[in-house]
Amino acid sequence: MNPVHGGEGSGTALRLQEHTSMTQDGEEGTKSLVTGGEASADVLMTQLCPLRLEEVVTKNALYMMACRSTAQATSEENPSEACGTIRQDVGEKEDKVQPALEMVALNDWKKLKELGKDVSGPGQKTNSFHSQKLMVVKQIVDLYNQTVDALEVMLRALLSEKPNPAELQNFLDHLAPWMTSEKAHERARAVITSVCLLQAAAESPQFCMSHKFPRLGLLIGRLALRVGDPEKEIGRQAMEGLYFLYSLMWCQKEPERKMGSVTAVLHQMPQKILGIYKPTRTCENISEIVKRFGQFLSPDQMADLLLTAVESLKEASESTIEASKTILNVILEKYKQKIQMEVPKIVDRIHSQLRAIHHSHARQVVMMALCLLAHAFLEEVSTALLKCPLPLDRDAAGMWRTLAKTEAICHSHRLLDVLLKELQERPSTSEDRAFIIPLAAASALCEVLSVSMCTQAVTRFYPRLLMALLVQVHYTIGLSLPDSGVSRKELIPACCVVKTVKTLLLKMGCHYEFTAVEKEGGWELLTSSEEHHRGVGLLARAMVHYSCCQLWRILYLLVPFLERGDKQHKLTAMAFFVELLHMPQAKRLPEKYSVLRLLKGLTDPDPVIRALCVKGLITMADWPGKEIKVLVPAMINSLCGVDGRLVVEALADVKKILRGLDVASYVGCITSLLRLLFDDERVSVRSAAISLFGKMVKKVKKTQGLMKEEDVLDSLIPLLLHLQEGNPDLAEKCKNALDECSRVLEWRLPKQVGNGKAWHNHQEDVDEICQYLVKKHQENVQKFLFQSQCYLSSTQPSLRRAAAMFIGFLVMHMDSMMRMKDLDIISNALAGLLHDPEASVCIFAAQAHDRVLAIYWKLKYGLVEQHKVNSDSAEKHKSPPNPPATEGTSSRLCNALNLWKLAAKH
Repeated sequence: MNPVHGGEGSGTALRLQEHTSMTQDGEEGTKSLVTGGEASADVLMTQLCPLRLEEVVTKNALYMMACRSTAQATSEENPSEACGTIRQDVGEKEDKVQPALEMVALNDWKKLKELGKDVSGPGQKTNSFHSQKLMVVKQIVDLYNQTVDALEVMLRALLSEKPNPAELQNFLDHLAPWMTSEKAHERARAVITSVCLLQAAAESPQFCMSHKFPRLGLLIGRLALRVGDPEKEIGRQAMEGLYFLYSLMWCQKEPERKMGSVTAVLHQMPQKILGIYKPTRTCENISEIVKRFGQFLSPDQMADLLLTAVESLKEASESTIEASKTILNVILEKYKQKIQMEVPKIVDRIHSQLRAIHHSHARQVVMMALCLLAHAFLEEVSTALLKCPLPLDRDAAGMWRTLAKTEAICHSHRLLDVLLKELQERPSTSEDRAFIIPLAAASALCEVLSVSMCTQAVTRFYPRLLMALLVQVHYTIGLSLPDSGVSRKELIPACCVVKTVKTLLLKMGCHYEFTAVEKEGGWELLTSSEEHHRGVGLLARAMVHYSCCQLWRILYLLVPFLERGDKQHKLTAMAFFVELLHMPQAKRLPEKYSVLRLLKGLTDPDPVIRALCVKGLITMADWPGKEIKVLVPAMINSLCGVDGRLVVEALADVKKILRGLDVASYVGCITSLLRLLFDDERVSVRSAAISLFGKMVKKVKKTQGLMKEEDVLDSLIPLLLHLQEGNPDLAEKCKNALDECSRVLEWRLPKQVGNGKAWHNHQEDVDEICQYLVKKHQENVQKFLFQSQCYLSSTQPSLRRAAAMFIGFLVMHMDSMMRMKDLDIISNALAGLLHDPEASVCIFAAQAHDRVLAIYWKLKYGLVEQHKVNSDSAEKHKSPPNPPATEGTSSRLCNALNLWKLAAKH
């Protein structure tokens, strides 16, 4: 329990009297209390500083004094009864004693006298008893005054032990919490005690001013704020303390002025400089105080003064808010250059203090200070704000919006300049950086865009902001934020930047573009490492389709973009640039910035870049004066080894290039590349490749000689078999392609080709098709047979089944053209399907195997006249290890099914 705080044992006054007498020379007695040096001083200060009035005088002290003061008045009564009566009376009047002492603290003696009249109460009968009760109150007041006097004497004695600014600052810091108390009497005692210490320092000849005050800004701020206190006496005392402090600072600046102690002239000098206290115009006093003291303050001390004013705004008092506002205005108007290096610390403290400031007027004052600070040092303020933890909290977001409004009012674009500069940097995830600045810039931009007044400035920066954000999305894909003690589970970096892209588009009125990208899942594509360029292309196509504003500016911005930056930068720029080539304005681009730029990209190590360049060159194929046809071989070569999906996307507009081609080899290299994709594992790639092939064939006329007959023939069997995949969309595209092939070949394919029926349910259709091919195009059936064998090892059961059926019927109609060696190869291939995991494949492979064996035995025993069959090789050919054809077909099927079941078990 504090010695100064009552509540247990005897009161403070009694304990003080035990150790030292409260006389005028009590300084020596107080010194005797201090034997522990600096530590003891801190302890005593902690114990004595509160000076809480209700604890200074305890009930025991009140009781003892009351007994002494009323002993004579109650001598005729029983002493014990008298003491009991007084104890009860003192207890009843204690609540009225407390206000009395508070008025003493404020020197309000007039009110005290009125309270003294009221202490007696209506129940008192004799004037003598009433007078004695007034005497009790007087003694309580005297005790309070003696206690305060003892404290001041003790503090003076402690300061005299170490008369230097650091020790003085140490004492004053202990008083700081009570200078902002909600209770006026506590503020009053704290200010009076502070003034006492400052006066002691100013009047002490031994006070050493060779060292500066460590926290002078804090001290000036606390006293200046109290000058604006609603209690006039507190304001007057605070002003008095500032006079003494100014004297000390003046003596430190000019040591020769301090000769022994502060002279009367030197004491009057601060009053002339700082002015006389004006209770009704305290803001003028505070303004003059900050201006005059500013010459003594270092940058960090000036920052402390500013932050003291900001911190005081947590109080809801209007007088304190006005005082703080005055301090902030003077500093940011007159001494802003002093605090330039302290801006990061100031912004960080403002952000941390905002969450505790709830009064609307106080928050406005803080934001006003932030705007004034940003007006002078926008880059420093913005950089400091970018270091706020992510995701941005309500206060940080509000600070960004305030800056945006201020910049808009001033018609300035400096804020967007700063954010754009940060957005163009690659984010860093090194361990020594707790914040990712480009990501923070994207979050800040999102808040800035929400301010309606910024539309004009955003329009000016729109192209650069959009491209910087799209590149930043690519940078942040898969990026993990460093752990800085803030929960960031809800923050996905790439999604955060995409949110800013959406906000920017809506800000520019691109509502249709936004909706189109949303429907196609473009925002999800943007945040995928493999699909990012497709998301960028989708956005660019939507902007071209709806003639988005400022699109031509983006086009010209992208020209230099293609030549600089890293992989992500170039890829994003190229994906956007290729789509913008559909704009009419793009035809104005010089050849060195269009054709030659894309031709250079054909040799890029990144396959996505190569595919995009091919797509761009095809787009320019119909531009006047552009010779793209000579680049076809280089374009096709660049697509070798590229993922099939990229190839079909690059060749999506391949029909454009056919208009200018006059050499069949050019078309042949394109169709050969597409045929390789007919068997891609992804149905979307197969479908796109077959569709593109059909469109190319459709544009070709036989008389032009642009497509070789071999190229068309090589595609017939793959298209015919893919009809049986069971995919209606793919089947339709295969049918269209077969129709175009038959037109070019001048064939008339049987109607069974395109009737859409499944072969495994209509084997007669397969029979009819094979019969037609053997009868009408006998010279090509060997090629057809070889192509179909390749599909027996397909990963798709439907293709394996269709290939087995096709081979079985084709061999049956080719009996006279088959050789024993070929039949042996085909028989072995079909035998491998007898153990297929798909039951239907086993069944139809067994049927085809029977048909092949039947032809084999007919040839072996000369039942069929062979065309161009070598008899020697036929006799020497080793027969397959299968039973002759005399065995029934049903037994073959049973054997096949049994083999399939055994394979399934194992």
